[in-house]
Amino acid sequence: MPRKSILLCAALLALHATAGADQNNGAPPTEGQAVPAKPKPLCTGSEKLEQVAQLLADQQHIPPSSELIQTAREQGVDANPVYAKFGVTGEVASFKAWVEDLLETADAPLICGRARSGERVVLVAAVRAGTINLVGKNRLHAEVIEDFRDPYLMVRDASGASRRIAVGEEAYGSTINLPNEWGRPLFVQLVATGPNGPRPVAERWVGKIPQHEPVRGGSQSPEAWLMQLRRAAGARTVRNNRLLSKEATSHAQNVCDSGKLGHELDPYGDPEARLLKRGIQARVVGEAVARARTMREALHAIEDSPSHRMTVTDPRFTDAGFGEAKDDKGRTCAVVLLASWPRKAP
Repeated sequence: MPRKSILLCAALLALHATAGADQNNGAPPTEGQAVPAKPKPLCTGSEKLEQVAQLLADQQHIPPSSELIQTAREQGVDANPVYAKFGVTGEVASFKAWVEDLLETADAPLICGRARSGERVVLVAAVRAGTINLVGKNRLHAEVIEDFRDPYLMVRDASGASRRIAVGEEAYGSTINLPNEWGRPLFVQLVATGPNGPRPVAERWVGKIPQHEPVRGGSQSPEAWLMQLRRAAGARTVRNNRLLSKEATSHAQNVCDSGKLGHELDPYGDPEARLLKRGIQARVVGEAVARARTMREALHAIEDSPSHRMTVTDPRFTDAGFGEAKDDKGRTCAVVLLASWPRKAP
């Protein structure tokens, strides 16, 4: 393990050890008394995240989420989502609190990397629920951790066409061949269902990574954005549904309040069950959830994700609702909820 990761983990563990010694007044355990177990590290060191942290330290700023993810993918980081924090030398308690806060809302273990430039320190962390590894020019190996199920791959080719590929749930994952006729670069997304519902758990490019244009501001409404996206995909226009918007807004607030990005954050469960709670049932129900600095960035994240884009452009949907809320950090939580011929439940 690289030295920077060792120093980070040692610093975090030292805080736990000091707290334990204070409570016991530093006295060694007596005969027959159990020796306290060593506390688990808050995150596992990652060389690739250290490289990302060093790039950010050299740049002396943390970019918007989309640019941070792009930097991580360029360094070979497939874990999703990715976070970063700036600090100064000796600011251990602040970093520890930040990682603990991430763990509170994460649905899987964290990996992390640390770098320093002068007195500035950067810590980058990512949620590790699955992996996508290249095992050959046209072969991928995908697997998810024990708490996740129903994995599949979404592969988008250079033309923008997306395909869904099943992934076996064997203990060591599955190896998938990527046909040569699929135009490169390919954007590959591993989706699986965890404690908070299905989400992309890992992402990787196969081929040269394209440079993304920065997300620009604008006054385009979510309704106009969805109409344009569906029209480009050859899907029908959807009606703006007040009841769907009410549920979408409620779920957006739940996402902001809990800090968790998922579909199953309340006792009612998934979007279909939540609508049924409101007395609405539909042939098909779909939902896309995102969190970003602005609504426009959140919608761009949905548009840029193959699995989310396939959901919001599904031709079966007839109605849509939109929800927006702000969390305590000023970020926008966005929800797009869609249904096919929603009606009152009998």
